Amino acid sequence: METIDWIIIVGYLLFTVLLGLYFSRKALKSVDDYFVSGRSLPWWLAGMTMIASAFAIDTPLGITGLIANDGIPGVWYAWSFVMGGAGALGAFIFAPMLRRSQIITTAELIELRYDGNSAAFLRGFKGIYFGVFANAITLGWIIKAVWTVAGVVVPDFDPDLLLAVLLVFTLFYTTASGLWGIAATDFVQFIIGTIGSVMIAVFAWQHIGGIENVISGFVDRYGTETAAEHLQFFPSVGTPFFVTFIVFMTFKWWGNPPPAITQRIIASQDERHATFSTMFFAVVAFGFNYWPMIFTAMVSLVVYPDLKMAEAGYVMLIVKLLPTGFLGIMLASLMAAFMSTVDTHINFGASYILNDIYRRFIKKDGSEKHYVRASQVSTVVMLLCALLVAYNLDSVSDAWYYMSMLTAGYGILIVVRWFWWRVNAIAEITALAASGILSTLLSPKFGQFAGYWDHIPHLGWQYRFLIVVGVCTVSWLTVCLLTPPTDEEHLRKFCERVKPYPTFWGPIYRKYPDINWNMNFGRSVMHWIIGAVTVYCFCFGVGNLMFLRFSEGILLIIAAGLLASIIFLTWRNDNFKTS
Repeated sequence: METIDWIIIVGYLLFTVLLGLYFSRKALKSVDDYFVSGRSLPWWLAGMTMIASAFAIDTPLGITGLIANDGIPGVWYAWSFVMGGAGALGAFIFAPMLRRSQIITTAELIELRYDGNSAAFLRGFKGIYFGVFANAITLGWIIKAVWTVAGVVVPDFDPDLLLAVLLVFTLFYTTASGLWGIAATDFVQFIIGTIGSVMIAVFAWQHIGGIENVISGFVDRYGTETAAEHLQFFPSVGTPFFVTFIVFMTFKWWGNPPPAITQRIIASQDERHATFSTMFFAVVAFGFNYWPMIFTAMVSLVVYPDLKMAEAGYVMLIVKLLPTGFLGIMLASLMAAFMSTVDTHINFGASYILNDIYRRFIKKDGSEKHYVRASQVSTVVMLLCALLVAYNLDSVSDAWYYMSMLTAGYGILIVVRWFWWRVNAIAEITALAASGILSTLLSPKFGQFAGYWDHIPHLGWQYRFLIVVGVCTVSWLTVCLLTPPTDEEHLRKFCERVKPYPTFWGPIYRKYPDINWNMNFGRSVMHWIIGAVTVYCFCFGVGNLMFLRFSEGILLIIAAGLLASIIFLTWRNDNFKTS
């Protein structure tokens, strides 16, 4: 770290503060301005802030851990979401309905969709469970990644002090400017983060001498057969990862858009901007962003084959390869990745605390100014909760897997509830309880802590996931059919606002045909399928280019362009019903 590196980093940090101060006047007008930017973000800015929030400092470390264990097929942990709420399903099915709902959080959606005390309880529970608990785990592993990076890049610098500096800057502009400031800083952080990710990949390419030497290095590390499996885009039948891949492609992707993406959807100008922003996110985040990280991770595994913690190799490569100046840019990009994710999570976590706990159950008659100030306090509380969790995490990739199982099976229900009138709050409570309790009981770490892990069969993650999905699905379906449905009048109000597809809305659709139902279910499903294939074609087109398979790469990218053209040619304005 030379003087120019520090100048670059300090300059970046000061710029984020100035942006936060500039947008604070807009953000502090109301709770809507603070948490959803007054619902006025254009699609390109909403999409960029989605990408920036998804690209965290832990992302390249997690990718390195996945590739060390399972090779490139391990990245299907992320790629499977192309089909789900974070990808094409979110863009073409959920984004318009979420934008029309006029909610601030998905917990608020509970009392829009269900009625009675069970709905109120579920809303409060989700505010704590997703807004605080699950969110704190996510933030915890992101914070942990800072210690990993700091321990390698600046070993003589107190990592806790470095973390404190970054968090103070992040907390300042996030608390001052809400989602307005986050969107503005994310735009800059998206550019810096992308430059840094591509830059280290270029230096890694020059250092290793091209993809051929990476391949030979994998053969030396893993052996010929395993190396070949690790360098494929899809797992081979019979490999240890193949069953996990099948689980990913059949069950794991189910779900609504994640909270950070949902927040941007809700903050978009209208339904069309919501869809465009989500699809833009899917193409860039899944189709392009992972490949520079994948290549650098592969090089790190070749250069540092004996590391006990493979995730550290990515950071060691940064220190090894980047000269003065470039190192400052790269560290600024990692800080940008960290800050763009932390600001998002503490902001939407605070939105749950304020909107679904404090304003809903504690103080119902406060002024708008009071709630804005309470929102700022909630932001600080959310960050403190995350710090407590961070000190108890072992591995970034292990945390990813635990979080993916925590709500296994629940994702199916939260998709179905948009389409089937019979789903009720008690069924959703059952799904959450069954999924959370069983996934925790089957967690090796919890089993070892409780003392029973050595006395039960040790099943792989994929089999434990299937058990949780099966038990959870049977549980909520049974409870759903044995308990009364939501009141028809309440469902009518929900449908009038959200305008869902009438499929499986049975008695509500027959009784209230005058509601402006969305009749384009078939076309939306077609766009969902074509959209997912488009992202995959673009993604593996880029991957083939990285492996110097130019014919395959160019053909796949052309195919992605043609499929995108089909979506636009079959597009109709009535895909979007005005609120």
